[in-house]
Amino acid sequence: MNRRLLFVSVVLLAVTAASCSAGFSRPRAVSVVEGDGVMYALVDPDPNRNTPTTIPSLLRTSDGRSWEPVIGDRSLPSDVGIALNEAGVARECDEESGTCYRIVSPAGGIQLERSMDAGASWESVWSITAGRLDFQNRCCGSRSFAIRDLEFDPDSGLVAVALAEYGLLTQDVDSEIRLDTLGRPARPVSGLMVGLYVEPLFAAVIALAIGWITTEQRLSRLRYELESRFGSDEHGWLTDRARQVPILLPLVFFIGMGGAVAAFGRVAQAAQGDPPQATGWFTLVAAIVALIAVVAVGLAFHHRKWQADEETRARAHFAVASKSARRAQIIGSISAVLAFAAMLAPLMAWSTGGIDRFADAFKIALGAGAVVGAAFWIWEATHPPLPE
Repeated sequence: MNRRLLFVSVVLLAVTAASCSAGFSRPRAVSVVEGDGVMYALVDPDPNRNTPTTIPSLLRTSDGRSWEPVIGDRSLPSDVGIALNEAGVARECDEESGTCYRIVSPAGGIQLERSMDAGASWESVWSITAGRLDFQNRCCGSRSFAIRDLEFDPDSGLVAVALAEYGLLTQDVDSEIRLDTLGRPARPVSGLMVGLYVEPLFAAVIALAIGWITTEQRLSRLRYELESRFGSDEHGWLTDRARQVPILLPLVFFIGMGGAVAAFGRVAQAAQGDPPQATGWFTLVAAIVALIAVVAVGLAFHHRKWQADEETRARAHFAVASKSARRAQIIGSISAVLAFAAMLAPLMAWSTGGIDRFADAFKIALGAGAVVGAAFWIWEATHPPLPE
């Protein structure tokens, strides 16, 4: 048995090492040059022997809608007599019209701004927040940005910005903003359940704990009430059976294994570069189906078993107590489902952009779970376990 475990461990380590050693290309937009109504972009293809890139080192666009490779010599045409900007240039102005463009990084995001009064005031024409950048890195692979260069052609209205790995940001002749990702997959700014991996599983584990505590709290009060009325020997069978709550170890084991598999798969995908746009729909549906199925089957099984049990039939005076015990299971199950929904809602809001930062959504999720749990525990504490 130990040899088998050792063999499996070695295989997993080997797969991980092989995944991490596989390189991937990260093309970078280095600089942009304007000349005679045409924008040229210099790109560092960052070739890698394991994943060769097809991005050329020199691109051009005349309308800002698409970048095309320069055919032939991979250098700037001789009639483009404009020197390259210094690295990090982020502002260009037209002295005649007073129109200016600049690229800034407010609070870690990216924002392209325009001024119509020679820089006295600015308005945003395109932006992405730091929270959405974090979303993109989480869902679809890390792609860091750096403000490398900006060019503005007053005659055509073309604006081009080199943002390193993030790509080429362009305002075309119709003032539409476009992002060229330099041959790498485009990444969404938001998406329902996109970018969530083990979080739904984590929420389910917390919800199960809340459901178990809610059930146990009511069963404990029921046990003490029965002890005071009938004695310990008469009620033990009932509370012990009721503690076989249908939301325990099987589902916890399923959730734990699902989280481990999801995390390992994510690490393997990230090691390959841009992983595919992952979705949490399967995780969400699987967790909900498992939760509902285990609860429903467990409640139905225990209900039938109680009705057919000889001890139940022989103790007709426990009929009310049996109903209270089954009600405790139902209340515990409801609290688990509601806690799961309350914790998952802010995480889904983060994935769709309703909440900008993941850290904020996670804190709200934990708070929502605590509020649901406290509400059920307070409600249970204020209601007698048995009628007078």
